[in-house]
Amino acid sequence: MVWARVSGTVTAAIPRAPILGRLDARDKASGLTQYSADLPVPAGTLEAVLVRSPYPHAEVVEIDADAARALPGVVRVVTAGDLPAALAGRRVRDMPLLASGVARFAGEPVAVVLATSRDAAEAATALVDVGYRELAFVSDPVAALGSDSRLVHSAPWEYPGAVVRAEDGPNLQSVVRGGDLAAVSLALDSAATVVSATYRTPAGHQGYLEPLAWVAFPPENGITRLWGTTKSPYRLRGQIAASLDLPPESIQVDPVPLGGDFGGKGGVGEATLCVALARLAGHPVRLVLRSEEDLSATDARHPAVIRVRVGCDGSGRLAGLDFDAIFDGGAYAAAKPTAQVNLHGAVECVLGYRLPCYAMRSRIAYTNTVPKGHMRSPGAPQAVFAIESALDELAAATGISPLELRRRNLLTTGERDAYGHAWVEARGGETLAAAAADAGGAVVREPGLVYGTGIAMYARPTPSPASTSLSLTPLRDGRLEVGVPVPETGTGSHTVIARLLAAALRTDPSLLIVRQVPTTALSWDPGVGASRVTAGLSRAAAQLAADWRASTKDAPVTVTLPASSEPSALTYCAQVATVAVDKETGQVWIRELVSAVDVADIVNQAAHQMQVDGGALTGIGFAGLEDLQENDGQVGAPSLGEFRLPAAPDVPVLRTVLVTGGRGVGPANVKSVGELCNVPVAAAVANAIADATGVRVRELPLTAERLYWAIHGEQG
Repeated sequence: MVWARVSGTVTAAIPRAPILGRLDARDKASGLTQYSADLPVPAGTLEAVLVRSPYPHAEVVEIDADAARALPGVVRVVTAGDLPAALAGRRVRDMPLLASGVARFAGEPVAVVLATSRDAAEAATALVDVGYRELAFVSDPVAALGSDSRLVHSAPWEYPGAVVRAEDGPNLQSVVRGGDLAAVSLALDSAATVVSATYRTPAGHQGYLEPLAWVAFPPENGITRLWGTTKSPYRLRGQIAASLDLPPESIQVDPVPLGGDFGGKGGVGEATLCVALARLAGHPVRLVLRSEEDLSATDARHPAVIRVRVGCDGSGRLAGLDFDAIFDGGAYAAAKPTAQVNLHGAVECVLGYRLPCYAMRSRIAYTNTVPKGHMRSPGAPQAVFAIESALDELAAATGISPLELRRRNLLTTGERDAYGHAWVEARGGETLAAAAADAGGAVVREPGLVYGTGIAMYARPTPSPASTSLSLTPLRDGRLEVGVPVPETGTGSHTVIARLLAAALRTDPSLLIVRQVPTTALSWDPGVGASRVTAGLSRAAAQLAADWRASTKDAPVTVTLPASSEPSALTYCAQVATVAVDKETGQVWIRELVSAVDVADIVNQAAHQMQVDGGALTGIGFAGLEDLQENDGQVGAPSLGEFRLPAAPDVPVLRTVLVTGGRGVGPANVKSVGELCNVPVAAAVANAIADATGVRVRELPLTAERLYWAIHGEQG
C-alpha cells in the first residue's frame, strides 16, 4: 500500500488504472465549450421571453397584447388559452405552463412573446398590459398549514400524482411520518436531560452559473427534438410526454454540455413550455432565462422551520428524538421527483445514531412563493443543522463534551439504526475520531477575538447501482466511442467512465471518446442525482467491457442493466469548524474546516477531493451567506450581487482526512461523496460560535447582525 499526504489529506492508493485528466477541462477552461444558449440555432428560430406576474397572488383579469404585437419582429404573444391545458411536474403535475386565471407566485409566467430577435422579444414584454386583481396571499409555511389559512390551491389532492388527501388539511404538498411519537414522549418524560428548540433556515439557490436555457423544434417525422439544461434527459422526456399527452418516444432530448447543476437542473416547467411553444408556432423556439429570472423564479432550496426534542439518560445515552419539520414548498410541488414528494434528508434525519425510539414528521406546505425544488442532498442540510445543533445543546445541558456525546451514541457495525436497518458496516466512530484528531492545531489566535470549535456529523446511504445503459461503438480510425446517457455536470463523471472502461478493456484511455447520446440512442437512465452516477455506471462499464470482449468488435455493443439488488452502504462525514468571533461586531471568520470522510475505493483522487472541497464551500455558503430574502412573497436578493455565494476571501483552511478501507457498492467499491461534505458544515459552524461566545443562534444564515443582537441581548 502506497500512502500520500496532499494538502492535509491522508489517502490510500487506489487500484491501478490509467491516469487520465479531465476530458472536459481544456475546452471549459479556454471558453471553447458551448452551452445550451451558445449553440447555433437554425434560421427562423424564434426567441421566447416571459411576461411574469409581479404579485405573489393575483387574478389575471385581462391581457392586452396589441401594442406588443405591433412591434417590429414580434411574431406572436402567447397566453394560457393558446396552449394545451397541460400541467407540468416531475411527480405531481400541478404547475400550468402559463398562469391560467390565477398567478400564484411573484415571477409566475402569464404570457410569452415570440419574436425574431431577443431584443425585440424583451422590448415587447414591456408592452404587454396585464390586468391583475391582487388577492390575499400566504407566505409563511407554518401559517399556511393552519386550519384557517388562505388557500394556494383549492383542491391540491386532485392533481395527477398528488400524495395528499382532502382530509389532510389546507395547503399540504406532502407529509411523511416515521417512528412512534407516543414512545418518544414516554422516553423523554423519563429522560435525565431533555432539550427542545426550533431552528430556521432560509430559501437558497443552487448557485450554478449557467441559467436555464432550452431550444425546442417542431415535430419532424413524428419526433419533437429538445436540448437544454437538464441532468435527467430520460426522465424529462417522460415528464414532458405525460404533460402534453404525447408518446414518450415522440420526444428526443439531445445532448448538450451542462453548466453546473447542484440539484437545480431537474425541473420540467420551462422545458415543457418550450416544447409546447415550438409545436404551436411551427418554428424552433429558444427560451433562455436571465440570471435574475433564474434566481427569483426557479426551483429554490426549501426554507425550513424545524422543532427538535431530544433527551438522554444520566450517562449520555440518547433516550429518544422527536423531529418535526415544516418546509416551504412554494406555489407548486412540480419540481420534486420522489414518490413521497418530500425531502429524503429529512426522512433519513437520524440515520447515523443509535436511538431506542424516534418520531419524525416532515411536512411541505404550499405558499405563494417561488416553487421549491432540490439542492445538493435535499433536506439534509436543514435537518442536520437542527439535529446536530440540538445535540450540542443537549451536551451542554448534561455537562458531557459534544465529542463524547456523539461517540457514545453513534451506530457500530451490526447494530440496527432507528429505522430497523442493520448496515454491513457503520464507521461513524472512526470518522468522528479522525476529524477530532486533525482539527485546530494550525489555527493562529489573534488578540481581541474569541475562538471556538464545533463538530457535526452526517450519515447517508450510498445507493446500490441504479438501472442504466451504455454503448460502445468502433470508429473507423480505431478508436471507440462510449455512448453515455447522462451529461457531464462538472463532477468529472465522463472522465471516471473513461478511466473505468479503459482499465476493464486494458486499453489506452486516449482511444476512448466519451459522448452523451440522444435519448433515442439508449434505453434508460434515471439521471444525475442521489450520488448514484459512479456506482451505476461503473457496473454498466464492467458489463460493457465483458460484452465487448465477447463480441466481434466490428459493431456497436449496448448494455442495459436493471437496478442492482446489492445492499446500500452507509457513509459518514464528520466536520470540525474552528471560528474566530469579534464579539463587539458579531463578525465571524471560519479559520479552519476539517472534513473526515468515510470512503471505500476512490476511482479518481483529484475529482474526489474536488467534491470534498466543493461540498465544504457549499456548506459554508449555507451557514453564513446565502439567503434569497423571501419576504411577503417577494425575492429580495434576485442577483448575485445580493445573493452572496462564497468567494475566495470566504475560504478557510480546508483539511481532509479520508477514513479508508470501507465497503462500498458496485464493482468499483465506491461510497458517495458529492452530497456529503456540504451537509454538516452549518451545524459545525453554529456549534463553534456557541463554543466561542456562549450564545446559541438557531437561524441561518449566521450573519454578523444576527450574532450581534444575540450576544447583546436582542434576538435578530
